Amino acid sequence: MAKRRHGRNPAKVKVDLEAISDAPPPELTERTLRVRRRVSVALMCLLTAVLLMAALPPFNAWYLAYVALVPWTLALAGGTRPRWTILWAWLAGVFMWAFTLYWLWWVLLLSWDASLGFIALVGYLSLYWLAAALVLRAALRRDWPMWIVLPVVWVGLEYVRAHLISGFPWFNLAMTQHARTRLIQISDVTGQYGVSFFVGMVNGALADLLCGPLFQKKGAEVRVSRRFAVAGGACIVLLAFLLVYGTYRLNQNTRRPGPVIGVVQQSFPIWLDELGAPSNEIFDAHVEATRGSLLRTNCDVVVWPETMLPRGLNREFIELDASKLGLDQLRSLMSMFFVDAGSANLGPLRDAMTKGIQPRLLEQARVLEGLSLQLGCPILAGGASIHLNPEPLFAGDQWLTYNSAMIFAGDWRHSQRYAKVHLVPFSEYVPFRTSWPWLYKALRWFVPPVMDQLSPGQEYTLLRVAPRPDRDMVHATAPAATAPTEAKQGWSLAVPICYEGTFPHVCREMVYQGGRKAADVLVNISNDGWFIWKWGPWRGQGSSEHAQHLSHYVFRAIENRVPVVRAVNTGISASIDSNGRIVAQVHQRSVRTAVAGAMVLGGQPAPGEPPTLRREGILVDSRVSLYSMAGDAFAIAVSLACLALAAWLMVTRQRKEGADDAP
Repeated sequence: MAKRRHGRNPAKVKVDLEAISDAPPPELTERTLRVRRRVSVALMCLLTAVLLMAALPPFNAWYLAYVALVPWTLALAGGTRPRWTILWAWLAGVFMWAFTLYWLWWVLLLSWDASLGFIALVGYLSLYWLAAALVLRAALRRDWPMWIVLPVVWVGLEYVRAHLISGFPWFNLAMTQHARTRLIQISDVTGQYGVSFFVGMVNGALADLLCGPLFQKKGAEVRVSRRFAVAGGACIVLLAFLLVYGTYRLNQNTRRPGPVIGVVQQSFPIWLDELGAPSNEIFDAHVEATRGSLLRTNCDVVVWPETMLPRGLNREFIELDASKLGLDQLRSLMSMFFVDAGSANLGPLRDAMTKGIQPRLLEQARVLEGLSLQLGCPILAGGASIHLNPEPLFAGDQWLTYNSAMIFAGDWRHSQRYAKVHLVPFSEYVPFRTSWPWLYKALRWFVPPVMDQLSPGQEYTLLRVAPRPDRDMVHATAPAATAPTEAKQGWSLAVPICYEGTFPHVCREMVYQGGRKAADVLVNISNDGWFIWKWGPWRGQGSSEHAQHLSHYVFRAIENRVPVVRAVNTGISASIDSNGRIVAQVHQRSVRTAVAGAMVLGGQPAPGEPPTLRREGILVDSRVSLYSMAGDAFAIAVSLACLALAAWLMVTRQRKEGADDAP
């Protein structure tokens, strides 16, 4: 029997395609998405959470960000059970925040009262997903285009989240694109929110494609759906603009040699349920690391991370006349250094101050003074500075403690200081301390006692650094003929401390002061020793928080057109140029230990310098960005549009319900 041959007639296929083009099937012109199975809705929502986590640092699957919100949006569009759909849209947010913030587990889950704080934080952050779900589902039911509605809603809520209750700017869509340098240059106009808007727009356009008709009929003619054409065209045009603008910005020659900065990073983990290294040991380790690595490097300034100085290493405290302190003041003070001083008498407390604490701090201040003279440059380091409280509210409220960045240059008595303004809520401070003391005491119970309550600084003080007298201004990586004479006058450093640097508006206020670009370099000092693996074979290994924290500063550099230098305990110390490129990092030495090391940023290698020391250039930038001048104008406009959109949906819903109830 002959073998039967199967084949396609090309002519017939062509005729069939022409027929489909002339009269497409109804499902292409009248497509309506229906997701009837509950498990499908739940899995689609959870898929979005997983895709977002994969797109964020340290996994950096950035391309997934452009489809991450699509399953969640399709579930909102097609879910046939409204309450079930909204529930899982919200639970996806709970899942995403709970697991991406896993590095807070071993900080806040050590006691049940602190655990309540973690649960409250996740619950609060997931409310933004719930709010977005409610607005987007209402817009989808009215067949509004997601390519514009989705980015407006998402970016509007990102901006609100960065400001409400002190703000939490983590895990914005823009973070997924931090390594796409050319694409994100628009941040110097819109801030990071412009990048988030583009990512949200692509997600919205794909959602429109998948849940709306591909074609539309106009009389006897069938053409591609106008919405799909507009959405796709808008994304392509915006992408082209971002790439052209990014290329233009990257090709500008506006940079000149900056200061030579030495960075020292050590590995001192912090665990609430275990005793950490004594402050003296931490101080001595940084002194030895600086002497061993940076003595012959001709730095203009050496930077240590946040809180690496012993508590009270400020002139106001070291030179304080203890004979004028009362019993309550001394008891309150000793509680900062000892476990309990409640039953001690005035004499022993005063002796502990004048014969123990102050002499030890004076000796350490002189060590810094001598080290600075050996280096030939100042030392910038973080520590808690202590000051008398002129208006105490209760017996234990006698002192003000600031999270400070201090510069020690030669004579330690003439150090400069910046006190952190934007503190971490429910960690560095508990709100309502002065307005409602009773509420403050109630809330303070949820914060572990070992977490000191700090006072905020009053202004964003810049720290000045002068070049070495013998400094060669020629820079190996500087553009030709760009060794300016103004560099000899020194540089201004804006020093966001830890969490401060994740806020675009905070860093902008630091850099742009008095109607001009006042800072040349952004120097972030941080202590990420809280966020390392605590258990198992990876004990001491850095968590994903370190890479996430670093990614924020890519945008701070572009937004303000300043180079960024980071010195981070157990974290990722790095140098980022004013175009947002990470040009140097202190890398891990072992998969089982946290990071330790040093690097020099800028200048030429000196004779006798350790050959393993990493040198990369720091180039300060003369450009003044539109974002620095106008701030979050773009994000505010988008937030107002989001608010107007939500209000319109609410009003029209009430009108519709009123019309349905009419006799």
